[in-house]
Amino acid sequence: MNYKMSHIVYGDIMKVIEIIKKNRSFLLSILLLFAVRWSFADQYRVPSESMFPQLHIGDHIAVNKMAYDLKLPFTSQSLKKISDPQRGDVIVFIWPGDNSSTFVKRLIGLPGDRIHIENGFVTINGAKLADFALEGSAKELLYDEHLESHTYHVQRVPRIAREQRLDLVVPDGEYFFMGDNRDNSLDSRYWGFVKREALKGKVDFVLWNIRFDNILPELELNRIGSKVL
Repeated sequence: MNYKMSHIVYGDIMKVIEIIKKNRSFLLSILLLFAVRWSFADQYRVPSESMFPQLHIGDHIAVNKMAYDLKLPFTSQSLKKISDPQRGDVIVFIWPGDNSSTFVKRLIGLPGDRIHIENGFVTINGAKLADFALEGSAKELLYDEHLESHTYHVQRVPRIAREQRLDLVVPDGEYFFMGDNRDNSLDSRYWGFVKREALKGKVDFVLWNIRFDNILPELELNRIGSKVL
């Protein structure tokens, strides 16, 4: 019985080896594709409106995974540091509350930064982020915010009661993130900081967005190639 079982197992192993040999080029191509997506570039779908108006629900975004580190494929191990994240960068990262969840938010605080948040407005190292209400009917909702080299819109719900007040210092090797939809975003204000090794890459632009509101799917042409500020 043992001999027969060993013979069967050996035969199965040889069949697997033969299949691998016959499909070696295909399997190597698949492995290379996954390695590229892990270490160099990838795309993600935006699942929520926490980054609105910069990113819309359903946006497929292009992510440069070499923006900050060249990582060993299939690991979080950095092989070479490329650059440091900058305030205002829109970044995809692994949520610290669950390693299987991926978030996209805007980087607000760097290691060592002192962050103060009151009534929805942000102060970094004693300097309030410059923001200006936009003209028109939506001026109570949308503001232009300036952070380093980035200028972008943030959305706030008018006349909402904001009881949250934060004073904190970002620890070494960690980062503080917020969504542009300030009153509709679960971010570092609620679940804390993000470690550098959890950063997956910088968002460069929107690839496409297909809406399914109507009977037929609709490709939003104005979203194709939209640069992320």
